[in-house]
This record gives sequence, C-alpha cells and structure tokens, in this order.
Amino acid sequence: MLPEDFLLCLACFQDCFTAPSFQRFLTLMAGWILCTSKHTITGVIRAAGVVGVREHGGYHRFFNTAAWNADEVGLALMKLIVAMFPDITRVKLTVDDTLARHTGKHIEAAAMHHDPLLSSAKKPFFHFGHQWVVLAVVVPFPRWGKVFSLPVLVRLYRPEKLNRKLDRPHRKKTELADEMLQLVAESFPDRKFLAIGDNAYVNRSVIRPLPVNVDFLGRGRLDAALYAQPETNTNRPGRPRVRGRRMASPAWRAKHNRWKEIEARIYGRRCFIRVQVFDALWYIVGHDRPMRLVLIRDWPGHKKDDVLVTTDMSMTAAEIIEAYCARWSLEETFEWTKGKLGFEDPQNRTEKAVERTAPMALWIYSLVVYWYAHWLKGRRRLPFRLDPWNRKKQNPTFADMLATLRRESWTVWISDQAGKRHLDQKYLEPLLDVAANG
Repeated sequence: MLPEDFLLCLACFQDCFTAPSFQRFLTLMAGWILCTSKHTITGVIRAAGVVGVREHGGYHRFFNTAAWNADEVGLALMKLIVAMFPDITRVKLTVDDTLARHTGKHIEAAAMHHDPLLSSAKKPFFHFGHQWVVLAVVVPFPRWGKVFSLPVLVRLYRPEKLNRKLDRPHRKKTELADEMLQLVAESFPDRKFLAIGDNAYVNRSVIRPLPVNVDFLGRGRLDAALYAQPETNTNRPGRPRVRGRRMASPAWRAKHNRWKEIEARIYGRRCFIRVQVFDALWYIVGHDRPMRLVLIRDWPGHKKDDVLVTTDMSMTAAEIIEAYCARWSLEETFEWTKGKLGFEDPQNRTEKAVERTAPMALWIYSLVVYWYAHWLKGRRRLPFRLDPWNRKKQNPTFADMLATLRRESWTVWISDQAGKRHLDQKYLEPLLDVAANG
C-alpha cells in the first residue's frame, strides 16, 4: 500500500530485523501512516488492511518479544538522513524531552511527570504518562527557509521513585542524553556534530564527557560562576591551578558593559540585536573546558536578557544565535507527532513494548519528511491545500507532507487493484473504512 520510492527508504532497515519481523515492520509502517484514528496496535493493523488476513497477535509480539534493537533502527535511520548532506562538515543535532500523557493504571513504566505546557512559574502541574528524551538530526530546507528536526534515538526516562520501586539504578535525563551522544559519536567517528539543547542539558552530565567530535550549544545562566584560564607560567609550588581569577557574571556584564549591535536571522527573519561575547571557564559545568558565551538583549520574543553558551570557540555570535534557533524545530516535531501520528496513543502493559511502540511515531515523522524532500525534487507546484482563510500559504507543513504520502499510497493501491480485476466495493473497503470512521 506504500509507494515504491518510500519502500526503498524502508529497505535500509532490513538488517535490523529477521525476515518475518521485517515484513511485520513494513505492514506496521503502512498502517501507521494511513491510520487516521487512534494509533493503537489494533488501529494500525486495521488501517493496514490485514485484520482477518494475518494473525493479529504477531504484531503485538513484534513490540513485546521480537528480537530487534531500537538503537539499531535509530542509527540506520540516522545513516539515511546524514547521507543527505555529504558536503556538510558538521551535522546539527537537537536534544530535548517531552511528556506523552496517558490514562490507565496498568500502563507500564508510567508515572507522574512535570507538565511544562500546563505549568507556570508560580504553579507547577504534573501529569501521568511517559517522559521521553529525544535526539534528532536538523535538516534544513533552503527552498522554504525552514528546518526540521528528525528524531533518530529515543530514551524512556523513569523518575527516581519508580526506579526504587523497580529496584533499578536511577538515570537522569541528562545522563540519557549523554548516552545517546556517545552512541552517535561512536557510530559516526568521521563526522562532526553540534548538539543543541535547552538550559536543562547545559550541565556537567552532558558537557564534561562530550566526545571529541561533538560540540554542545545551549542556554546558560545569568548568575553563572565564571573563571579565567589558569596561568601556565608560574613558579608557585604545589598542584597547578585548574582555573584562574574569578570573572564577572553575565548578569553583572549586562548592567555595566557596553553592547554591540549585530544582525542575525532569527526564526527565518532578519533582526538586529545587541550582544556581548566573551570566553571563560564555567568550572562547575565544563571543568577545564573553555566556553564561549553570548549575552543577548532585544531578542525577539524574550523580555529579559539571555545568555547562550557553546564549547565551539570558533563560532561567531550570529552563528551561535542562529544555530540555537534550530532547537525550536524539535518542539514542532513533538507537536506534529502527537497530533498526527499518535505518539501518545499506545497503551502498552509491558516494558519492552513501551520502549518500542511510541518511538515508531517519531521514526515515521523522520521518514515522511525524508521521503518528501526527495519526492519534491523537480516539482515547481506542490500539492498542498489552500484554504480560504490562508490564501497566502506558500510552504507545506508536515500535515501536507503526510497527506501527500497518503494520497500517493492510496493511488498506488487503487491502481494495483483496478489492474487485477473489476474494481468493486470489496476492494475499496479499506479506503471506505478510513473515510467513514476517520
């Protein structure tokens, strides 16, 4: 039911599965893409048109007991995506966490987590569900001046209370992020990477163990305790110093130092902002690793001063700001996967099924964008819907990409059925079922 060019994209995953599991993987991919209702396992196989044709228990066992590894699938997907930029010297990555809300006391590994969408600075809210730490590859679309974050590696975060109950060691979200960065650096030793994260990931769990071919960029703190580089030529006895004199914090600099106005492209628009750039040791975070800090004022959408920090000492202020803006594309990824691909829908009751099912929505998001990037080559007119209230729309959204793939898939399926015999309602049943039940 999938077009041939999309099936060629899926061929790169064949070595990750056994032959029977790979066939189920293809069926699940087709069903997940064509499903317009809840993306439970039964809903997906119903959309794939295999209910009553193949034994449904095998698709549950695919997530629960089948012999395949989610990291191998993610790395195979990343290899496919990275191959899109053979000439780019450094690949950008984004890392963040998101909450998949659930209801039901029998869902495995679910717990109460902080809900950032409902919380405010004065009143935090918590919600029952799964917390996922996601690593994605940033893919630019120069044709539209837009970037997408395509998820590849995923980790399920469990709170400390749940780990004590399960008698397993607790691992922080930053430690899970570091594990994924280490895996990427080891799997792609010839590539250089720039990982981009929010202030929650700018700490010693991530910065200190960074691999040689990975740099990090994220938000810092205005009250950061900064130090100069230690003096190298000294005749003082004892152990050599690991840090120099104490330097002024970003908050002090914002009040007393002069600002420099620069031009930068922020979220696709050219803006003028004021900055201060300086290098320092943020000892508690990076130990003896020097960092470049950019203090920012008049950042569109930010009422207060902000500061960005990176381990790449060669980047300019404009490059640092523009690179950090790519982080927002991962938030858009979470929104689309929850709204269109059922990231929060699976209701698994075993641990392995939980860790394998929800990431399918993230991988399919990456594959749909990857397929669309190749499909649109040579096309001047793109087939996305122009509504009366949005006549000026020029660039497709992920919803348009997914609709295009679904349209191509149904066209292939109907053409194949019509070529075999007379096309009657029996052969249109899957399409009619989708149109009727949504």
